[in-house]
Amino acid sequence: MNFDHILLIGYGAPSQPEEVMPYLRAMSEGRGVPEECLKAMAKHYDVIGGASPYNEQVANFKANLEKELHSAGITLPVFIAMKNWNPFFKDVLPEIHKTGYRRGLAIPLTPYRSAASGAGYKGSLEFLMSSPAMAGLNYQFIEGWYDQTLFIEAEVEEVSRVFQTIDPAERAGTPILFSFHSLPSHQDPANPMSRYAEEVRVASALVAEQLGHNKWTVVYQSRPISARTVWMSPEIEEEVRALAAKGEKRIIVVPLGFLCDHAEILYDLDHAVCGVIEKAGMQYLRAKTVLHHPKISALFKTLICQRSLN
Repeated sequence: MNFDHILLIGYGAPSQPEEVMPYLRAMSEGRGVPEECLKAMAKHYDVIGGASPYNEQVANFKANLEKELHSAGITLPVFIAMKNWNPFFKDVLPEIHKTGYRRGLAIPLTPYRSAASGAGYKGSLEFLMSSPAMAGLNYQFIEGWYDQTLFIEAEVEEVSRVFQTIDPAERAGTPILFSFHSLPSHQDPANPMSRYAEEVRVASALVAEQLGHNKWTVVYQSRPISARTVWMSPEIEEEVRALAAKGEKRIIVVPLGFLCDHAEILYDLDHAVCGVIEKAGMQYLRAKTVLHHPKISALFKTLICQRSLN
C-alpha cells in the first residue's frame, strides 16, 4: 500500500443555525459581499430548516466508505477536511501531520475538475502543505471521475426512480434538466472552467444514454446575485421558462453537479426553481443526490485500490 491515510475534501456547510452567518462571512471573505446580501442568503437556511445537512451526509459517507475499504482488507484511516467550514483544512492537516501520517490520498467530493471545486480544493491543500510545519506531508489526488461507470449508474438509478412516478406513456416526452453549479465563463480551452463545461456535457450524455432518454438539456444554477461577469448558460430558470412556453407538463431536475444535499439543492432547486416551475403550471420532480448510494462508496473503494496498486 503506497498510502497511509485517505483524505476526503469538500466544501463544508453550517450544521447549526448559529453557524450560518459565520459560515457565510468566511465563505465570502475578501470578495466584498455586503452584509445585507449575507443576511439575505442566511434567510435561505431558514427555509430549509435552519442549517445544511452537507457535513452530516459527508460523515455518513465516510462511515460507508470505511466499511467498503475494510471489506477489501484496507484499514487505512479516513479523514474529512472542508475548505469553507469545520472541519477546516487548516485544522485537520496539522492533526494528521502530528499523528505521523505523511503519504495521503486526497479525493475531492466532486466528480468535476473545475477551478471553483476540484482544482480549488487542490490549490488550498497544496498551499497549506507548503508550510514548513507540514514538512513531509504529501498528497496524491484522485480527480475527474465524472465518467466512471459506478457514478453514472448511481445517477441513472435515481432518475429511474423518478420516472417510475410518471405514466409510462409520458416518460419519453418529459424533459430532463441536468443541473450544475454555474461558474464565470472563460473562453480559454486551457482554463479549468472550460474543461468543466466539457466534463458536465459528457456526464449528462452518459446518464441520458443509459436511460435511453433523448429529451435533456444541461443547465446551470446558483449564480450569485452580486456576480459582475458573464457566467455559464443557460441558467436553469431561463430553460424552465422556455419549456413552459412549449407547453410542457412537468420537468425532471437532476442535480448531476452535486453529490449530496445542501443549500444549492434544498433552497435553490427545491424552493426557488420549484416555485418557478409550479407557478408556470408544471410539475417539479427531482432526482435524489447520490452520495448515499452504495455504488458511490464502491466507486471510491475501486479508485483507491487502483491508485494504491500503481
